[in-house]
Amino acid sequence: MMYSDIDVFGIIAAASNVRTGGNPEYSVEDFLAAYPQFGGGAVPDIMLKAWVNMAQTSIHKNRYHDAWGICMGLYIAHWLTLYLQTAASADDPVQKKVAAGLAKGLQSSKSAGDISVSYDFGSINEDFAGWGTYKLTAYGQQFVTLARMCSAGGMVVW
Repeated sequence: MMYSDIDVFGIIAAASNVRTGGNPEYSVEDFLAAYPQFGGGAVPDIMLKAWVNMAQTSIHKNRYHDAWGICMGLYIAHWLTLYLQTAASADDPVQKKVAAGLAKGLQSSKSAGDISVSYDFGSINEDFAGWGTYKLTAYGQQFVTLARMCSAGGMVVW
């Protein structure tokens, strides 16, 4: 066997744990069938379509196999939840628009007298270190769990 007979790039691609390839069609309708809470005008159509398109280019069937549809939905639901947390009406006062865009932690305590709420930003970082905003929603946490299961193994790029 000669060196030229070996598919070096194929070997490197397989060892790198990088997956490529096309995806089956996944539409806004597919997403809303699984997550109807985001329909009915809760999220503008342009945002639904944008996040479906983003998922289509980010979540590869070749990596997630049978879990691909679930991962697509969780990815989209996560980002739309973050979008809804920042949504404010054009008529809202500036303070409400700014508050909608602030980072949210996990509520760690609350009081009734004189109303007091505390948020914990540290504990959510521990289990999902390196996963950015995915730790901030239940959808993102489920997505990370499946992503970890489907991407076990190292990644080496030559």
